[in-house]
Amino acid sequence: MENKSEKLKDQIIEAAGNVQYTFIAHWNIVNRLKEYYWYIKIAQIVLTAVAAGGFLTSLVSGIPQLSWVGGLTSAIALGINLYMLNFNLPDNIKQHIDAANALWEVRERYKSLIVDFDDIDILEARNRRDKLIQIVSEINKKYPGTDEKSFKRAQADIGKYEFNDGEAEVVLNIKRNKS
Repeated sequence: MENKSEKLKDQIIEAAGNVQYTFIAHWNIVNRLKEYYWYIKIAQIVLTAVAAGGFLTSLVSGIPQLSWVGGLTSAIALGINLYMLNFNLPDNIKQHIDAANALWEVRERYKSLIVDFDDIDILEARNRRDKLIQIVSEINKKYPGTDEKSFKRAQADIGKYEFNDGEAEVVLNIKRNKS
C-alpha cells in the first residue's frame, strides 16, 4: 500500500502532466488559428482584387457580365469581412498565447516541486501543490479552453517539447563531469 507521501507525489506528477498537455494544446490552437487567419486574409485580398478587376474591366471593355463577377465576389468578400467582425481571430490567438505563457510558469513550478519533493516536508509539498492548483484554476477561468482536436494533437506532440538526455546541456553549451 502506498504511503501518503507517494500518493501526494503521484498526484503532483499527474497534475504536472495535465498542465503540460494543456500548455501544448493551447499552442496547437494558436498554430491552427494563425493558419486559418492567414487563409482568410489571402481570400479577402483575392476576392477584393477580383471584385475591383471585374468592375474596372466591365467599364473599360463594356462587357456588363464582368460587373456581375465583380458584384458577386464583392458580396462574398463582404460576407467574409462580416464573419471576421464576429470572430476576432487575432484576439483569440492572443488569448491562447497568453494562456500558454501563464501555463509555462506553472509547468516549471511543478517540475521544481517534483525535483524538490524528497527534500521538503509533506506539509510544504501540499501547500505548494494547493497554490499551483489555485493558479491553474485562475488561468482556466481567465482564458479560453482547449478543444479535443488540440488535446489529441498534444498527445501526439508531447515528445517534441522535451529534451532528450544530454540535449539541454548541448543547447546551453554546458559540460558535465561524468562520474
